[in-house]
Amino acid sequence: MQKNKAGGIILSGIVILILLYQFMCLPNIKKIREINKAYQQKQKDLQTLTNLISQYKERTTKANPVFAPAEFNLYLFMSRLIEMMNLRPNISRITPVTENILSNAREQHISVGIEEIELEKLLVLLGEIEKRDFLRYGYLQISRNAQKPFVVKAEIELVCYKPQT
Repeated sequence: MQKNKAGGIILSGIVILILLYQFMCLPNIKKIREINKAYQQKQKDLQTLTNLISQYKERTTKANPVFAPAEFNLYLFMSRLIEMMNLRPNISRITPVTENILSNAREQHISVGIEEIELEKLLVLLGEIEKRDFLRYGYLQISRNAQKPFVVKAEIELVCYKPQT
């Protein structure tokens, strides 16, 4: 009888240990693995972000901004570009040019909202903008359409500098 009691206690102890391992240790081990994977991914993301920040700093520390020609009209440029690419149906809004007077230049801004544009067309549009080295992005926000995978929505603000006259 003593052997049965001792064997039962040992068997109960083993069952309890197995249950503890199954329901306490295994889930935590899985969580630790997931956290380690997430940590490694975040480290990669941090490194990428750090590289992008250093590239941005290198690009923005140039001596002077490139000035647009005095006769350049930002609104007319965007209108012609939109017409040339047949994007009129996709344009949700265009805010007129605003102008700020700086110490040595005039800063002009224009914002354009584009709805349901194919990613390929947007890339062509951005390529046309980037051909002008005197144009800068104030901001560029692109969001995808969940229902249509190759269609995006974009908000663009363009900035150009003109010399004081």
